Amino acid sequence: MPGADIVELLGTVDRLARCVDSLRSSRLGEPTVFLRLVDDVEQLRVNVATLMGELVGGAPTHPSAGERPAVSVSDMPYDSGLWHGADDEGVGGHRPQISPRLGPAGA
Repeated sequence: MPGADIVELLGTVDRLARCVDSLRSSRLGEPTVFLRLVDDVEQLRVNVATLMGELVGGAPTHPSAGERPAVSVSDMPYDSGLWHGADDEGVGGHRPQISPRLGPAGA
């Protein structure tokens, strides 16, 4: 059972969500700041739920870095055909760029 502090935190997040919804539905419309606030309130709910899980279960709900499964990456070379006709990376290239419709660049 969550402690009084957690219950108070849940109530505070719910009150914040109601305030954001009220402001959002008022004359202020849908500015981007309200969309961010809605996302922030949702993230607060997720964080409180995670905290509750850790307090009740005694262990984090997400694995630590050492417990995550390793991802194997092949060291086999890629097929050179993938880069056929590609220019060097960087600013500009060594060959003129040709548009399929317009011809050489600048023409």
